[in-house]
Amino acid sequence: MSLSALQRRDQRRRLVVSWNRSTAGDEPTAADAPRVMAAYDPEAHPERQRGPATLLPTGIGRLALAIAAILVPLAAALAAAAAEHLFGRQVFAGGGRFARTLAAAGAVLDAASVAALPMWLGQMFLVAAAGVALIVRLMRRHRRDDYKGRFRAWGWMAALLLVTACAGAVPLGRLFGAAMADATGIAFGPGGSGWWIGLATLAFAAVSLWAVLPLHERVGTAVWLTLALVAFGASATAGWLADGRQSVVAAGLAAWSLGGALALVALLVAARSVIREVRGECGRPARTKPAREKPAAAVRDTAERGESQVAEPVAADDGDTVYTDGSDHDERHMSKAERKRLRKLARMNGAAA
Repeated sequence: MSLSALQRRDQRRRLVVSWNRSTAGDEPTAADAPRVMAAYDPEAHPERQRGPATLLPTGIGRLALAIAAILVPLAAALAAAAAEHLFGRQVFAGGGRFARTLAAAGAVLDAASVAALPMWLGQMFLVAAAGVALIVRLMRRHRRDDYKGRFRAWGWMAALLLVTACAGAVPLGRLFGAAMADATGIAFGPGGSGWWIGLATLAFAAVSLWAVLPLHERVGTAVWLTLALVAFGASATAGWLADGRQSVVAAGLAAWSLGGALALVALLVAARSVIREVRGECGRPARTKPAREKPAAAVRDTAERGESQVAEPVAADDGDTVYTDGSDHDERHMSKAERKRLRKLARMNGAAA
């Protein structure tokens, strides 16, 4: 590890210690406040971030609407594009006056073309997911105990998503695979594409674990991100096994577009989790003992009298002596030794007065 990295880590550790000392007397106790996994500076709130941080959905309803707005248009485009391959008929076939318009619409929804609408939607979803990852990085960098710089994982996540979006339009995988095949003499996969698939798998697995594991609410993010990676893996497998078959190529491109949509959903869920952490809404309330009622004031003013009140024995209705000192709401019967001791204390108090 370089000297500069050690210095940055030591500096962040000192900042954490100074913050703990300065806020030790101001923070509520664990019995009164919810348990939150991490503490953040006030600058971490989305209202203080530059960019559309305040537009990210935090409620379940808004998040569900955002997921529907992502998946429904893509599903409709994929269904229209796959109709020719599934049912053997063209959706936009026809002649007459609008024959050229219908032909152009069919080209827009061509499932086997990288220039079709589903692929464009997948690329836009990946670019948007990269933007959300950068917003998450801006918030996570204000976590006070993150002196190891784990917030940088979200910057790497944004970079991987942008590279994936670029690879959907530019043959980066073919370029990397050909370069590795020429350099090593091993053609791993068709045209060396196995090298690109292996590198992408390792990169996404490492960065995803690095970014998602520190989250307090990480189950939803892990599930959606896993689905996205499975879709990307299915797309890579289809490209590996296509061998010129248009139906397999179309299935691979559709899986790639779906992976971009699922990646955006995963990043929105992760942003919601981080915002809830920043606002202290994801902690679980600690178990607290029920507060006892404070006893009624039963002690005389010792500043003026200079003496404390001594409890007096009181006779109950049934002839037994009971003890009341003003602090208990219920009377309890006393033993003979206790009554004797209290009478003695009462006599000594009267003699002193």
